[in-house]
Amino acid sequence: VKIWREAGYPNCTGITRKLLQYWNDAEQRDQRFFFCQIEAVETAIWLNEAPESAKQGIEIKNDGSSWERLCLKLATGTGKTVVMAMLIAWQVLNKIANPQDKRFSKNILIIAPGLTVRDRLQVLLPTNDDDFYHAFQIVDSAMWQDILQAKIKVTNWHTLAPINENYGP
Repeated sequence: VKIWREAGYPNCTGITRKLLQYWNDAEQRDQRFFFCQIEAVETAIWLNEAPESAKQGIEIKNDGSSWERLCLKLATGTGKTVVMAMLIAWQVLNKIANPQDKRFSKNILIIAPGLTVRDRLQVLLPTNDDDFYHAFQIVDSAMWQDILQAKIKVTNWHTLAPINENYGP
């Protein structure tokens, strides 16, 4: 990822390049992201957009399911929800700009481990009064209208459990 960053993010989309430049430019934003937030986002983007030649010898094992599972590990207090907002913006803006590109989506499902976390993650909804896209300047004003096209659902894992007719939903 470091080599990719230093080379100017080759092979990434124009939207991705614009976001990465914006996120790294302290003059355009009132606050800086933590280095670990930028590195986490860059890693996720690199896995999706870097040239295959850059990934030679890197194998991410699958658990055998049809779902690709990737994990970003950030310590408590490092701003995981901000990283989630950045990744949502990256996905949604790229999908709107390139509707046929299957690497991106504007439909986002967030499954929380419980009700408290679910409630805290409501800031990932652009229509929320306290949305993180404004609070942390995740996108500039020109990108804001496109973020509103996202279809984001925040739920907790309990809603995915099968209904038990003896106990209700």
